[in-house]
Parts: sequence; C-alpha cells; structure tokens
Amino acid sequence: MEQQGVKLHETNEGRDSQQGIAGFEGANALWFILAFGMALMIFQKMANAPDASIPMAMLMASVPLVLVSLYCFGLKQGKPPSYDVELFEWLIIKAAKAPYFAPNKVEPVALPWVDDPTKDPPI
Repeated sequence: MEQQGVKLHETNEGRDSQQGIAGFEGANALWFILAFGMALMIFQKMANAPDASIPMAMLMASVPLVLVSLYCFGLKQGKPPSYDVELFEWLIIKAAKAPYFAPNKVEPVALPWVDDPTKDPPI
C-alpha cells in the first residue's frame, strides 16, 4: 500500500514582504504615524479655538502629512539608506559655494612612523 504524506515547501513570504502602513515601508511608517499624531493635535487645537475655521484647521493639519509623504516617497523609499543625508550635505556644500575636499582645504597629516618618499633616505 502506498503511503501518503504532506510535502512542505518553504515560500519565504515573510522575508520577501516589507512591513508598512499606507504605502510607507519599514521605519518610514513610524514617520507617518508621528506626522498623523501631529496632524491630529494641530487639528484639535485649531478646531477648538474660539474663532475656529474647520477648513483652515484641516489645511494646517495636512501640512505634516504632506511634508512626511514628500520626504519618505522622495528621499527614502527605494533609495540607498544614506541617500537623504548625502543629498542634504551636497546641497549645503553647493549653497556655500565651497569645495568639499579641495586641496587647499585639506591639511597634510604628519605621521612619525611613515617615511616621506620625497626625502632622501639617510646614509
């Protein structure tokens, strides 16, 4: 008589998926949750004011959500881990109009255990 059994195949589904909320992957979802909390606080503060304007409160509350969405989708998701930091550094260097590693900005390092090849060896 032939034996029957269950064959198990590993699918790696857990490793292939990214955790996220509303399209934000991984740690970017935390930024979104923080922005959502700030939006709720801003809306509550502006909507409970004596001269409250609900459309204005909604507009001001959407600012953190829009900024975080632009940051995450534009500079974080699908990019290398340090893409945003390096872009900001590059923008600051370009705005200052100063070369970053220009030869006149770099000072030579004198190490006593390294021989200077330009000097003649002692005889």
